Amino acid sequence: MNPPSPTTPQALEERFTTYRGERLRYLVGGEGPLLLACHGFIGSAENFNDWFAALLPRRTVVAPDLPGFGESAPLHIRHTAMALGRAGLAAVDDSGLAGSRFDVAGLCLGSSVALAVQRLRPDRVDRVVLHTPLLAPSLVRRRFHAQVAVMMSNAVFPGIVWLARQRRVSDLYKRLMVEGSGVDATAALVNFENQLRADAAASRQWLRDGLRRDDLAQVVDSRAPTLVMVAADDRIVDVARSRTALAGAPAVQLAVLEEGGHAWTAAMIEVQQALLAAFLDGRPLPGALSSGAAA
Repeated sequence: MNPPSPTTPQALEERFTTYRGERLRYLVGGEGPLLLACHGFIGSAENFNDWFAALLPRRTVVAPDLPGFGESAPLHIRHTAMALGRAGLAAVDDSGLAGSRFDVAGLCLGSSVALAVQRLRPDRVDRVVLHTPLLAPSLVRRRFHAQVAVMMSNAVFPGIVWLARQRRVSDLYKRLMVEGSGVDATAALVNFENQLRADAAASRQWLRDGLRRDDLAQVVDSRAPTLVMVAADDRIVDVARSRTALAGAPAVQLAVLEEGGHAWTAAMIEVQQALLAAFLDGRPLPGALSSGAAA
């Protein structure tokens, strides 16, 4: 075990294992049944810092830095959702806490990894939490598809890699095109530091794979209780289409945060924690948020 980073809650341990011969870092801690937490694009296990207050009293969390991100080494194969999902399961196995069943959670592009884990272990995944999931190409805003097509092209991508390491340029792009305003300063710093550590090839491969995947039928047809959270003004997910696509899915509870976008504000974090607590405890979702995909 190594000392946790300054942004890591003291209730968690930092551990290292190997996956396909490469270093894999993960955090572990909490109480109760196991939950595998899959971070978002160019992120790390610390993406869940704002959720740990709700998670750790209810679940024993295993949160890996997925290969190519945080302090985990990139793979020598393509960084697809399935490959990253297998890496997440390697962290679960290394923790020594794997039981007969566990929950899985994913943030944004990490939702594709969480759903890959569900496909890999359909008999073991109990509950599923998806935050701003990219469930199908048709449920991602066209403008975002266009942005990614240009930025990931061979002619432009090297310049994007350089610009992503310039703090002012990166913050301006994310504020205008992805996150919106009101981003917590500490979270913004952690996200930028993760961005500096992210492997460029891994990032490109994962984003391309995530935008091409179609996991909608899996979510709609699944019998596993599933919580989907999205902000009404999200600049990546098409919320209206997602609401329609998930209508009638018997196991899905859709919570639309009526104020906010892709970035998290203090008010949004408080609501998310309340939603997580209720869902993991098996209670009705609180307040006037949409409860049930048909809502």
